[in-house]
Amino acid sequence: MSDGKQILELALAIAHKAGELLMDRPASWNLTFKTTAIDIATQMDHASEKLIVEAILSARPDDGIIGEEGADREGTSGLTWVIDPIDGT
Repeated sequence: MSDGKQILELALAIAHKAGELLMDRPASWNLTFKTTAIDIATQMDHASEKLIVEAILSARPDDGIIGEEGADREGTSGLTWVIDPIDGT
């Protein structure tokens, strides 16, 4: 299997796991204001980014990460993942 196909399959599997997490979200959310009153993050943003980053690094520990909620990590593989979790806000 090619690297591209393996990476795609990994991304899809992780997206499904993150989707399951987000479908199980609580009825009310804790909000964090980032730069402005309309730039918010919920606990689900943070939880889903954490799940995604941990899953990527478990499978591909040399990859880089750029995360919307701050999960930045320089990699050495030449591949960098850009993470922007969707939580419904």
